[in-house]
Amino acid sequence: MTDSALGRALLTLRGVQWILGTKGDPYALMLRAAGEDRAELGRRVRERGPLYWSSAEAWVTADYEVVAAALTDRRLTPRPPDSGPPLGGPEGEPAPWDVPPLREALPLAGLPSALDREEYERLQGWAAPVLGEPALRRRQASAVRTYRNRAASIRERFDLVDEVIRPATVDAARVLLGVPEHRAARFAELCGELTGALDATLCPPRLDTARRYLASLPELRALLAETLKASGAPGVPGTPGKGSTLGARHGAGAVRRARSGLPRRLSATPTLEGAPPPEDVLTVCALLALVGIDVTTTLTGNAVALLLDHPDQWRALCEDPGLVPAAVAETLRHTPPVRLHRLYARQDLELAGTPVAVGEEVVLLTEAARRDPRHHRDPDRFDIRRPAHERRPLPEEGHADALIGPAARLAAEAALRGIAAELPGLTRTDEVLRRLRSPIIGGVIRFPAAR
Repeated sequence: MTDSALGRALLTLRGVQWILGTKGDPYALMLRAAGEDRAELGRRVRERGPLYWSSAEAWVTADYEVVAAALTDRRLTPRPPDSGPPLGGPEGEPAPWDVPPLREALPLAGLPSALDREEYERLQGWAAPVLGEPALRRRQASAVRTYRNRAASIRERFDLVDEVIRPATVDAARVLLGVPEHRAARFAELCGELTGALDATLCPPRLDTARRYLASLPELRALLAETLKASGAPGVPGTPGKGSTLGARHGAGAVRRARSGLPRRLSATPTLEGAPPPEDVLTVCALLALVGIDVTTTLTGNAVALLLDHPDQWRALCEDPGLVPAAVAETLRHTPPVRLHRLYARQDLELAGTPVAVGEEVVLLTEAARRDPRHHRDPDRFDIRRPAHERRPLPEEGHADALIGPAARLAAEAALRGIAAELPGLTRTDEVLRRLRSPIIGGVIRFPAAR
């Protein structure tokens, strides 16, 4: 699309969301993502029953039991239905009033966040030996050092997200993905340019942001593909060997680091059909880079903000690092980094006693479901000493959380350990601000702090 056509489509879609929000529909207000009280909106959704039809043309639920059931229902999948016929008349030119859906106006094809349920299950089953919690926990000490080094180097007053959490998370992800050091700066730039891309699948971004996403997505995938080739993975053409360009330009150490990264280890993990195709390796790596970094940064920022709001819990964690896993788990329950999931009916079905037609969208407000007072005791209270059985985690299988969840949780644990060790006297000096137009992640953009 030309800038004029794309800008018009994005502005119109954003205008529709804004207008729907004026009608008092709580889900439409969530889509506006303009700073409304999310907890209050979740309560208002629950007041409308276990499943209600939103003016935003989707079934919406904040009921814990309905959300848990929908997440495991194989008739519901993250992949949206195929597009309908082209807009406009027989000549193929859309009329001025025709506006395509957001996924057609802004096709973020390199963002693997809406695959079929079976694809996520297949990828999770194959990648588990490399991306499961037992395998990643062996790398946690290295990640803790990355966060400690970053926290130890900052000045008296600083922005905790911009100067500590995000750069350390990007660097830890770069090491995990095997991206060589001579590509570190560009990898960090691309990750920064793609911050918020997941939100752009639901809330129309500004034109300049949309263009940045469209330009940066293919470049980041190309960088990951280059890393995969450099890893010496079997079956990947162009892998560097003795006398390769990579080895000649950057030394044997660069080749060794590339070969110790995630792409190499995933490529060496067989599937039921044999060697995994390079596209599967790229898909998993892209999810970690494009979604995992944003999720980890937000999860860590949320955890620190909540802990500083409860100074006694922050002091307890600094004195006893063994509380870190509980702090991350409680943050995931209280203020998770992924607030909702969108699923689509592959066939006519019934959910919470309500008929759902094939092709219709079902929105699961997972953040609100985790605070459902009918299933969680004192749900709005943040308490890292809450018994584990009271947190009642939701199923992850069948969507992207199954692949990035363990990595995000363990990276957030590493971040809390590093920050607590180096900055036990950490204080917030002003309000924490979050991105607008961020209905899914709600990412932190400003976290002013002092030692």
